[in-house]
Amino acid sequence: MANNRAKYGFRLYSPQNGSGRAAGLEGGVTSGYQANVAATNVGVSIGDPVAFNAAGNFELAEDVTANRFFGVVVAIRNARIESNGKSRPASYLPGGTTFTNEVDRTSLIVLPFNDNIWEIDVDDNVTATTLAAYRALVGLNADMVYTLDSSNADKPRANPQLDISTAAVTAGLDFRIMGVSRTAENQDFSGTNVKLLVQLNLGSDPALGTTGVVGL
Repeated sequence: MANNRAKYGFRLYSPQNGSGRAAGLEGGVTSGYQANVAATNVGVSIGDPVAFNAAGNFELAEDVTANRFFGVVVAIRNARIESNGKSRPASYLPGGTTFTNEVDRTSLIVLPFNDNIWEIDVDDNVTATTLAAYRALVGLNADMVYTLDSSNADKPRANPQLDISTAAVTAGLDFRIMGVSRTAENQDFSGTNVKLLVQLNLGSDPALGTTGVVGL
C-alpha cells in the first residue's frame, strides 16, 4: 500500500454547466474572528469552506456553530498581517486578525459551491480500499469533516476532508459523491487521501433549498 499525496481542502474540478469558471464573490471577515476546530484555534486557508454569519461576513463553515455551507475560499484578497500594520493579499489568514479602517478590512474571494463540481480528499482508507468500492459510493451523500492540520505550529489549519464513513442515502448529509477523480495522484486506492468529486447537497444557496436530496 502507498499513500496518495494529500492536497488541501476543496479544489474546483469543473462547472456543471460547461461554461468557464464563474467569478468569485468578495466578502469580509469580522475583525478579530477566530475559527476553532477540535478545540484548537485555526486560521482560514484557501480551500476552506465558508458560510455567512449574522453580520453578513464570512466565517469557517460548521466550525463552532451550525451554519450552512456557501462556498470555498479561492483567494484572500486583503489581510492586515504585516508587522508594519500594512494589508496585503495572502494564502493564510491567521485567527484573530483585526482591523479598524475600511482599507484594512479583511476580504476573501469565495466561489459558491452551487453549480460546481469539487475535488476533495477522503478522511480514511478503511471504508473503501479499491477503485470498485469507491465507485460504489457514487450517488450517495456524505458529510464533510475537519481533520486538524497542526504540522506547522505557526499556521494551524482546519483541513476539510470528506467523511466517507458517513456515506448513505440520507438527505441531510452535506455533499453528494459524484465520481472518483481521474487525477494521476489517485495512485493507490488502498492508501490514504483518495480524491473524490462532490457536489454540495445542503447549503445556503436558495437554488439548493433547505432539505437536501436523498442519495441514489
